[in-house]
Amino acid sequence: MKRLSLFVLFMAIFSLASCYKKKTSSTAVTCTTTAASTSSASSSVSCTDPVTGISVAISPATVSVNIVTTTQFLGFTSGGTNSIIIWKVNNIPKGNDAVGTIDANGLYSAPTSVPSPATVTVSATSFEDMNLTASSAVTITPPPVVTISPTSWTMSSGTANTQTFTSTVTGAATTNVDWYVEGAGTSPVPGGDDVFGRIDANGVYSAPRTPPPGSNVNVIAVSRDFTLSFARAAVTISGYSPSSLQGQFAFSLSGQNASGSFFRAGTFTADGAGNLNSGLEDINEASGVTTGLSFVGTYTVASDGRGTLLFNDGPTPTTLDFVLVNGTQLQIIGSASTGTASGLANMRDATSFTASAFSQTYVFDFAGVRGSNGLSQIGEFKSDGAGNITSGLIDISDGGSLSQVSVTGGTYSVSPSSGRGTMTLVTSTGTLTFSFYVVSHGSAIFVGTDTTQRVAGMASQQDPNAIFDKTSLSGNFAFLLSNSGSGGTYASAGSFSADGNGGIASGVLDENSNGTPNSNVAFNGTYTVTANGRGTATFTGTRTYVFYLGASGNAVFQETDSVHPNIASDGILAKQQSAAFSQSLISGNYSISTSGLSGSTVETIAGELAADGAGNIGAGILDINTGGTLTTGQTITGAYPGPFLAERGTFTLNLLSPLIQTRNFAVYSVSPKQAFVVEIDAGRLAAGTLLLQF
Repeated sequence: MKRLSLFVLFMAIFSLASCYKKKTSSTAVTCTTTAASTSSASSSVSCTDPVTGISVAISPATVSVNIVTTTQFLGFTSGGTNSIIIWKVNNIPKGNDAVGTIDANGLYSAPTSVPSPATVTVSATSFEDMNLTASSAVTITPPPVVTISPTSWTMSSGTANTQTFTSTVTGAATTNVDWYVEGAGTSPVPGGDDVFGRIDANGVYSAPRTPPPGSNVNVIAVSRDFTLSFARAAVTISGYSPSSLQGQFAFSLSGQNASGSFFRAGTFTADGAGNLNSGLEDINEASGVTTGLSFVGTYTVASDGRGTLLFNDGPTPTTLDFVLVNGTQLQIIGSASTGTASGLANMRDATSFTASAFSQTYVFDFAGVRGSNGLSQIGEFKSDGAGNITSGLIDISDGGSLSQVSVTGGTYSVSPSSGRGTMTLVTSTGTLTFSFYVVSHGSAIFVGTDTTQRVAGMASQQDPNAIFDKTSLSGNFAFLLSNSGSGGTYASAGSFSADGNGGIASGVLDENSNGTPNSNVAFNGTYTVTANGRGTATFTGTRTYVFYLGASGNAVFQETDSVHPNIASDGILAKQQSAAFSQSLISGNYSISTSGLSGSTVETIAGELAADGAGNIGAGILDINTGGTLTTGQTITGAYPGPFLAERGTFTLNLLSPLIQTRNFAVYSVSPKQAFVVEIDAGRLAAGTLLLQF
């Protein structure tokens, strides 16, 4: 009785199917029994062998399946001693790739292309009665066709720039699609992301803030009913726009104006439409210290990523030229006729505008002047997240005169609305005061507010979980040092390999002192690292340095020898890639920013250039400020011919118009996204960075 009741239930569920006799029907099951090769029972889903009394049923009776998809068949037997079913496709056990396959559970997988004929037979055979088979007709259909319009589009970067894409779907149950964005060499992302742009459910694509790697993306419409059917539209992000600069930024500037050297730090908000709001800054210049100065302004952004900032704040320079590195960083030079400036701006994280976010140990590099002396202060301080500085250490080079002071205490505060803070460091020799602007939980931009010295720089959080010893300095490192003072202007860049046990090998550096280059200097050496992350290094030729390790193998770096008298030089030490450097790793659009000298005149440069990965710089544009004389739109070409040894290479920039010059640089790669450069021409000096734009 139990077997009979199950059979009746199964027949009721599939009462719409029937059997037929050697004739294809869209609603019938084909039966084969011992009584005849086929038999029909047009009102039944099951086939019964009149000799054995065993029945077999299959469902669905007919079905249409897109290629490369699956459908579930159900099989049922009654009247025998077991319920085992043997599944076949076109009478082939388990089927094959041409007609589709079926597993022991009845799951049918359609082939990758439509067979000929397009209809195949899926059959369920009773294992107990091999002559008893129920078969269904399966029609294999091609995939739905998805189209997209337009199929290609060119637009500028910037979130204000949008394009609506439409799609059609034929051959599917619905016309619904899901939208994806795909970058070069990446997987499609539902709805896109900030790097490659975003698209909403209505097909409205918003460009990313800055051009993505390769400048090209695909917008993809995928059939929701059949995800293997899709259409792509190629989108070219041709350049920048005002909405490429959008958000809250902290900036740092240093340079010369009519009153002498100056140092500035502050914040502004770019609205994406050419306006600067909520400006606030602190200034330390020869004429005095100004704190908490509010301002508004305007800005422009050209398609090549160069632009101008106009601060309506009074102090000079008020107009600043910049180049966008990406949507979160600017490299800046001043364009006032009264002097020069260089600096940077970084996007801020407003969730870090609290005293509690400013905690743990921070390493810093503050550079500036004391009278006619160049001044370098590198070190570390520890903040408790509650407004107190508990300890620290500072190494000072005052015009080449060295000292070390302890930080014995201090206080700090952070405005939750502006992210502006003030800090007092109590040292063993006196008190230092600063204003600062929080960039993120791990970094802030500082400017000194003491009248006896003028400095600016950055502080970044040390790795809170690190245990420092000699093994903390292991692998390949590149460095960049620069500053000026009564001894003139000096810059150097180089690289070396640290063995993790106090040894330095394979070192090479290029330096330039007041326009006199000293190129490709080889060295070896030794180093030490103490438990607080402070270290010292000695290079061949009596060159000595001190450094403080921060996060990710980076460190602040200061020269402590007398090889370059009356100059206090400092900068950054950065972990390099482990693989040997090659031309192919310098590929894409890069921003360039340098500061230095042309003859005896201070000169700053900012711009962009395109490298092809094969040693050629095809095009670029620079803005050059030489002693307050600004040359904008300077076109360039160039080359970086190789070979690259010890992470060092050279490149040449050919200035074409309006200036006609050839300038040569040594370049030290940190990664494909960053390199340090120093000019090796007689009579000129420039040092700075290359940073990948896209």
